[in-house]
Amino acid sequence: MDDIVTKRAGQMEADIGAETLMMRIDSGRYFSVSETGLAIWREMDGEVRVSSIVDALLGTYDVGRMECEAETLRFLNDLMTHDLIERVQDCG
Repeated sequence: MDDIVTKRAGQMEADIGAETLMMRIDSGRYFSVSETGLAIWREMDGEVRVSSIVDALLGTYDVGRMECEAETLRFLNDLMTHDLIERVQDCG
């Protein structure tokens, strides 16, 4: 939860209705996020601590901390798998 993450360079993004569409320039692959994933994506303005993302979500959604942490980490790991974000500082 103390890791710091940021969006990777080399991608484009555009808001389209209730979702955001991202494209990795180097691969030409498209990805989209909506709802809670979009809320997480929007919290990533610059370098951000994972726990800060969770705190923001807890202020918006009616969810327990443990579930929010688990789902946030799952989503961030998925973003990392697709090279959309990177760890700036690994505190674990």
